[in-house]
Amino acid sequence: MAGLLGHRQTYSIDDKVVLVTGALTAVGRRLAAELVERGARVALVDSAADGSGEQLSGELNERTGLEASIYIRTDLRSQQDIRLMVEVTVLTFGRLDVLVNNAEQYADEMAGEEDAQRISDCIDISLRAPIVATWVFSRYLAQSGNQGVAVNVTAMAGLLPGRGREVYGAANAGLIHFTEASCALAPTLRVCALAPYYVDSPAGLTSQRLLPGQRLGAMLTLSSDQVVRAVVRCIEDTRLAGRTVVTAGDVTYSNRGSYLLSLLHMFFIMVCSTLALAAHHVAGVFAARRQPDDQRPDDHHPEDSGVSDDETKKTS
Repeated sequence: MAGLLGHRQTYSIDDKVVLVTGALTAVGRRLAAELVERGARVALVDSAADGSGEQLSGELNERTGLEASIYIRTDLRSQQDIRLMVEVTVLTFGRLDVLVNNAEQYADEMAGEEDAQRISDCIDISLRAPIVATWVFSRYLAQSGNQGVAVNVTAMAGLLPGRGREVYGAANAGLIHFTEASCALAPTLRVCALAPYYVDSPAGLTSQRLLPGQRLGAMLTLSSDQVVRAVVRCIEDTRLAGRTVVTAGDVTYSNRGSYLLSLLHMFFIMVCSTLALAAHHVAGVFAARRQPDDQRPDDHHPEDSGVSDDETKKTS
């Protein structure tokens, strides 16, 4: 991947045991396949009960000819389930080396009581679950005497506030803060985060609201494969403890100086997007004003107000 992220790879994925949450998402599926190809054994964690998780695990095992993966159905809103997914992984494969907190829940509005559950789920799955999972993982490492890696897959929404993604952005901002504060856990547990721009998954594409025409978005949106390569780099690069890796298109920022540059990069994107929206709005206003009078809607017509002609005459 082109960009500013170094190519130092000192942590080998081969023969490691990796737990991936959100394993049935577009990124999760590609990441699981990539990890297995690199010689890792993978615990696939998701909430689906329709057999798709077992099917994915079977396909990965058939591809390698080994018992390279298992599927663990987990409700990440439950602390007990989070504990169990770690325990089952260790019991099955003998150890756990890498935790990838990839699951997320998107909540794009805060209007009305009917959204309370969505807000709660977003906070529980996107923020609380990664924190609890990392804590459980760190206790396992302390007891076993091993060293491990935790990668928190967040989003750029956690770096810059955005209208319509208040809760989602707050959850991601909290996870980025948690990641940076966890620098002291190294070398026993190296915690880092990945904050990509929009991803070409169904969830990512439907949330692009600030890019009319998608011209700017097309340049900066990442493919699932790009995100997977960035996650792998986060696992391998031992210099990233406590750091957040920011990716937009082919540009990647990781060190402290360029991390500030990434914030300016995102600010520029927000300004361009806002100006584009404003231009579209102004163009719409002028187009409406240029319409002939007979094509404009008559807001004061008696039929529109539900008042009959007779009643209109009486009031006049």
